[in-house]
Amino acid sequence: MRRCIALFLLILFSSVHSWAKTEKFGTWIEFEFTKKLRKKFEFSVIPEIRLQDDFTVDEYIFEGKLSYDPCKFLGFATSYRYSTDVKKNGNEISQYLVFDATGKTEFDRFDGSLRLRFTNDSDGGELQWEAFYLRPRVKLGYNISNWKTDPYISYEIYYDLQHNDFYKNRFDIGVNRKIGKLHEVGVYYRLQDYFNDKNSVNILGLNYCLKF
Repeated sequence: MRRCIALFLLILFSSVHSWAKTEKFGTWIEFEFTKKLRKKFEFSVIPEIRLQDDFTVDEYIFEGKLSYDPCKFLGFATSYRYSTDVKKNGNEISQYLVFDATGKTEFDRFDGSLRLRFTNDSDGGELQWEAFYLRPRVKLGYNISNWKTDPYISYEIYYDLQHNDFYKNRFDIGVNRKIGKLHEVGVYYRLQDYFNDKNSVNILGLNYCLKF
């Protein structure tokens, strides 16, 4: 079972890497540093860099996040995101506030979650409160016995509350691996597809998490 999953992911990511020179490819690299506060609170600092298809910098993101889990099956979070979009004629700054409510469940070796995210839409250097997105996401993971690398799939959709219309959706498939008690690394493939005429984007994501 483990060999089949590993082979499948190897083939998948090799195929994704071969698309790197198209105009529809991106590489997203994320770091997360999380500190537990008391029993039910966590504070995270999350820097991220996004690269274009030719591996030049497309966007820098800095996020500060506060999470609260009142019980095992329910979590809440709020975060502030500061984004710098690199342009030829000057960088564009965006700011976002994000609010999450997440329900979680477990069955045998499967774990699932349904996250409901609410965020503003920002097109300028200041926080904007004229447009908002509702972003539900469903995620399903599988815990493989005696193996620290766990695969998962997820699907997220963006709903534009201002125009009452769907904007885009994301489909992810990836793996996370724990290293010791404090570290976790992950890799995923993401297909970002739009409901308008914009081109779809293939994304290779890499992430590292430190919890202390």
